[in-house]
Amino acid sequence: MSERRRARRKQLDASHQRNWLTGRHAVFEVLKAGVWPFTRLCATPAVAPELAEVMQSHAEESDGSGRLEQMTTERLTELCSSRHHQGIALQMGPFPYRSLQELLGPSGIGKKFRLLPPLVVICDRIQDGHNLGAILRSCDAMAVDALIIGESEQIGVTPQVARAAAGAVNHVPVVRTGSLLDAVSRLKDNGCQLLAASAKSTLLVSEVQSSTATALVIGSESRGVHDTLLSECDHHVAIPMLGRVESLNAAVAAGILLYELRRYR
Repeated sequence: MSERRRARRKQLDASHQRNWLTGRHAVFEVLKAGVWPFTRLCATPAVAPELAEVMQSHAEESDGSGRLEQMTTERLTELCSSRHHQGIALQMGPFPYRSLQELLGPSGIGKKFRLLPPLVVICDRIQDGHNLGAILRSCDAMAVDALIIGESEQIGVTPQVARAAAGAVNHVPVVRTGSLLDAVSRLKDNGCQLLAASAKSTLLVSEVQSSTATALVIGSESRGVHDTLLSECDHHVAIPMLGRVESLNAAVAAGILLYELRRYR
């Protein structure tokens, strides 16, 4: 990794420490899962009693950051810059990404859902947080083993993504890698077929063998899958369109394709 990219990654990770995750559902999901570390937990007196049981179960995972700060609604609004906090907010630390080695190791791909063929999603330059969160939500619904993202031109896991994912970010392993090409190559070496979503293809996803290990590549909202990744994929698959719009939102397309890959299982 270049020094410039390393510095940029460090800057992005550090910026997460200034980000607040708000809302009861989103915050409680993070606390219950105990996966994503946080630096501060703040709540209004009306909400604080609800946290007792959750905080007790999370105490060992919080690295000493599990102390609850009680404050007025006005102070909490000022602190997290949002009036829609529902009386509770977490200041998040850097998201704990998994490594590609963990994914391909003995307890990785195909081991989480033993009755289903291994399935991985690769996001290529997805820049909208709502799209990435919705993709994660579909990944959880369709028992995807992991989501892989790159470091360049790609949004990472942020509080905005977590809210859009409705808790799925705590349950779907997310791998961040400096080279999606390297990730694709290693997945192929481990027996995965590579599928790329492409509106230009005439091959329907329902016509592809789905009983084998599969990695599905979803391209950016504006440019699709990069040509270099397309050339590495075994098949380019499309969704039949019956209306006048030529393409779908990246998250919607991902959900449909994942459903089709799982439908016969």
